[in-house]
Amino acid sequence: MGISSLGIGSGLDLDSLVKQLVQAERGPRMAVLDKREEQTKVQISALGSLRSAINELKDPLRTLSDTDRMQARAATVNNPEDGEPFFTMESSRSAAKGNYMVEVLALARGTRAQSEAFTSAKDTVTTTAGNLNFATADGEHAFSISVDANASLEDIARQVNESKDNFGVSASIINTGGSSPETRLVFTSDITGANSELSVTNDNAELDSVSTVATGVGPAGMTIKLEDQAADAHINIDGIDAYSSTNTFENVIQNSSITVLRETEANTPIKASVDFDTKGVEEAIEAFVKAYNGMVDKINSSTQYKPADEDGKSKSGPLIGDGMVRSIQGSFSNIVAGSAGTGEINNLFQLGLTFDKDGKLEWSKGTSGELDAGKERLKETLASNFDAVSEMFAGENGIATRLSSLVDEYGQSGGLLQSRTKAVESQQTLIRDEREAFERYLESYEETQRMRFAGLDKTISSLQNGANLMFAQLGYG
Repeated sequence: MGISSLGIGSGLDLDSLVKQLVQAERGPRMAVLDKREEQTKVQISALGSLRSAINELKDPLRTLSDTDRMQARAATVNNPEDGEPFFTMESSRSAAKGNYMVEVLALARGTRAQSEAFTSAKDTVTTTAGNLNFATADGEHAFSISVDANASLEDIARQVNESKDNFGVSASIINTGGSSPETRLVFTSDITGANSELSVTNDNAELDSVSTVATGVGPAGMTIKLEDQAADAHINIDGIDAYSSTNTFENVIQNSSITVLRETEANTPIKASVDFDTKGVEEAIEAFVKAYNGMVDKINSSTQYKPADEDGKSKSGPLIGDGMVRSIQGSFSNIVAGSAGTGEINNLFQLGLTFDKDGKLEWSKGTSGELDAGKERLKETLASNFDAVSEMFAGENGIATRLSSLVDEYGQSGGLLQSRTKAVESQQTLIRDEREAFERYLESYEETQRMRFAGLDKTISSLQNGANLMFAQLGYG
């Protein structure tokens, strides 16, 4: 009997009764499934947040486990605060500490050669074809161009600048203007150094006017003034002269590099210093502390116990009692609170760090409650045991080295936390399957109830009809 006809015979609202029975059957079971599904959603979110917090440790740990960065030297130059710097300086971790007085006496330069005067850029340089050859005196660089017959000054300049083999020679045309205007071709080489003087030769005497070396009997047309000759850069360090073919001086101060930018004022040297890069290490440790505490916060919030509310709903963290999370917490805290090797500096407490009541790192306070006592202790330790601090973090058994392995184990793609998340996601699939199976059961249950009440409806209808007939025969109708 269909939904619309159920109860039509008896006059009873049997359709509503069936719906109430189905809902009574559905409610408790669906409530359980809804609760389980909500729990898995919250767990997946909490696991994702925890994994993100663990991966936030990657960058700080990458710095702390990098020996080159943890043992870096900081080179400081007392350049003027306003205006262009005179030079810059960089030092490797092998550089010795020291102070130096540096004068920049000359910058390195390349050759500048200019031609004799022409009347215009369109003047014909040669009536016959030939080659112009460009080379440095040390033989390290060379290229040639083929000059066509009747080539003009601007044709040659364009060919030089467009040559694919050009090693760094630029050609420009200078127009002097004035009452007696002149036009000159200028070649400028960016290959610097006294041994890199530019020469321009040819195989056609007509090209002597744009060469530094003549082929014919007359002089070459390109001249190089004394101040335009290629020259080395020149500096003086603590009274010792040093030269470089470029503006960069490598290892003049051992394991350091100086790049000169402009000449210093006469007899006014600039101070340069090499020291431990304590600031870089301090910043790296601060970044680690921040990331570590962020991870601890996530663990604490997701595993915290709280009493249920008035409705009996749990307020505890979604991962409370989770064995993997307890393992993560224990593994990280054991390394952070433990020792790294047997060196003079082998634990974080020696750097002024300690733990608060929640398991987070904090800077220790002084005996009188000074808030910056821990940071001052770090500065003192770095000043006296700089390389030992690096070894404590970046050594084979260092804190950062071992923590990095833990981060990979739990946080990387395919790691334990991702596997744990997939396991919870599989529970969601099971819950969906259970829900679909229960819906099929409810359809069968509803059909069974309808069949039962259809029979009841029919029986009541027959009884009512019999009673009505009897009353009619007795004259009660």
